[in-house]
Amino acid sequence: MDNNLLYLNLAIDKNDTSLGFASSWIIEISKIYSRVDVVTLRLGKIPDLPKNVNIYGPVSSKNKFKKYIYLYKEIKNLTKAYNYSRCFSHMSAISIFVTSRLLKKNKIKSTLWFTHPGPSFGLKKFILFSAYKFSDNIVTASKTSFPFISNKVNIIGHAIDTKNFKNIKNQYKILNFLILSRISKSKNIELSIDAFLNSNFKDKNLDIIGGPLNSNDKDYFNFLISKYRQYENINFLGKIGHSKLPTLINNYDICFNSAGDGFFDKSILETLSCGILNFYHNRDFDDIYGPYAERFYFDNETDLTNKINTLSLMTSKDTETFFHEIEEKLNSHSLDTLANRLKPFF
Repeated sequence: MDNNLLYLNLAIDKNDTSLGFASSWIIEISKIYSRVDVVTLRLGKIPDLPKNVNIYGPVSSKNKFKKYIYLYKEIKNLTKAYNYSRCFSHMSAISIFVTSRLLKKNKIKSTLWFTHPGPSFGLKKFILFSAYKFSDNIVTASKTSFPFISNKVNIIGHAIDTKNFKNIKNQYKILNFLILSRISKSKNIELSIDAFLNSNFKDKNLDIIGGPLNSNDKDYFNFLISKYRQYENINFLGKIGHSKLPTLINNYDICFNSAGDGFFDKSILETLSCGILNFYHNRDFDDIYGPYAERFYFDNETDLTNKINTLSLMTSKDTETFFHEIEEKLNSHSLDTLANRLKPFF
């Protein structure tokens, strides 16, 4: 069989804060295939990609139904023209759901990467469950980042570009605070902001990088801006292109992530890789933090405030030691090892 891969994903856009990293996955995976055909649901600014990678996407349309029709027709044409040894869907359960009949007809095995607690009810949950049942195997980042328990679910960690997200600090300070996250109610961003405002560091600047993805997110974004408008040191910077993030976030010292179980956010790994101390709310990160887990994990707003206050007791040498001790764990989530971690499922 030809060594070709059919690759499905949500977006190709290097300027997207949340999804801009997707192209780095394509580049790594393309190293183990002769041809990679990427069918995406949204085309933005396309980065430079290897010659064996081909991108297919719909003309800009806000109509989701039209996008799914495009997806189906494009894959139908591609499966007529080429033989694929595997279909890999990156965070796009809907793509597997829409094209499952075509994949089955052409005897193409499928792997779904999904790292999210998933919808709790309704059509979206049905779509995810259907994609999960159809897929030959599932790969995810942590033990709580896929909502269904099964032998076909495999934990392989994240894929962080540690060549760009790297620690260049020669001194550790407590000056600039950061939240790096999609703006969504599920990310519990208020908890971090309120805890910060009740801490001994409330006069420092807190910047929030990230933007909304859908209408519900936009409503929440507007709510947050309105709620914290009176605070001159709380700054919503909006979306920043993912390729620009490494340079930008190196200006920060402390980061907060209030997303709970199921949200094994790569932003925590990216900020840690840049030498930024990160307080977290998801126990899946305990393995990375090791003996430092109880110092940086927080259970609620008051707990986070108290732990922020302990930063004044942490010396630059303490911080240097912390990053040295977690380095090996961080490297296990490196983009460089992604292809090898995925090979057993391809």
